[in-house]
Amino acid sequence: MFCLLHLHFESVLRAIAATRPDLLRKVYYTFSTRQYRAASPAERLHLLEEQIRLLAQQSGLFTEEVFERVVHVFLKELEWSQVEHADLRIGVSLGKWSWMRTLADGIAVFQRALDRYPQITLSFLAALNFAKSRAEIDEIVDLLLTDHFVQQTFVGIDINVAPADLVKFAQYAPSLLLAQQRGMKINIHLGELFENAFSQEVLSFLVPNRIGHGVRLLEDDGLVDLIQRHHICLDMCPVSNTRLGVWDWRQPNNPAKRAMQFGIPVSINTDDPILFQTTLAQEMALAHLNVEEIKLIQATGRTYGYRER
Repeated sequence: MFCLLHLHFESVLRAIAATRPDLLRKVYYTFSTRQYRAASPAERLHLLEEQIRLLAQQSGLFTEEVFERVVHVFLKELEWSQVEHADLRIGVSLGKWSWMRTLADGIAVFQRALDRYPQITLSFLAALNFAKSRAEIDEIVDLLLTDHFVQQTFVGIDINVAPADLVKFAQYAPSLLLAQQRGMKINIHLGELFENAFSQEVLSFLVPNRIGHGVRLLEDDGLVDLIQRHHICLDMCPVSNTRLGVWDWRQPNNPAKRAMQFGIPVSINTDDPILFQTTLAQEMALAHLNVEEIKLIQATGRTYGYRER
């Protein structure tokens, strides 16, 4: 049995898959375009996200019935993949799911569905993307610090930040540190789309409990030392790294193996499984792990998963 520690809920793509799966071809076609092939990893992800935003304008996607179907399919996928626990990144604002009166309505769907899968546990991480407006970030941070339901329901915060948003991140870092001191776990996506100098700046403001991806951080001795000293787990995602051009996991001595050689804890994950058309079995196969390495991955998942605050 495995634990997934870096997993996006992908509610828009999942809603499309449940109602208009034919539309997903428009997203997948992006991977084959000349523009995508010529782009940097960050630009490639932007192209994919733009296509998803266009598809989200379809009517009838975000109903309560669709949400319930999406949650059941999601849990069935975890069961098929022999996942015993997942730390799931979801939004704390209601977004496009207008049928929800409060966030509790959405969480209740997960809780009812989990009754059918007693072998699976879920923990929720609040999505915080610093590309959002200050007003949106204010709303999310306020919920994380003051809303009793959010504090009781969410075990942590999963953060995306780009170089263009570093000033905003620095301004909110004290609030995030306060949340961490109160027991909220902090994950930050680093060592994937941007240079290590940027990662160093981010980590000078806030040291996370785990890092999403982190593959490029292994190229910097100072960052490796920081990760080792703070016992930070790197939540790696071979398929998305390879498809975005971050790191080709088909090459020998891949980042998971290198991290293990440094004594750094590693988990293997599916990232955005609908977007990248992947499963945990495909991720593990691409990582080329031997039996002992797989056992270590399983143990790391159980140790570093956020089953409780």
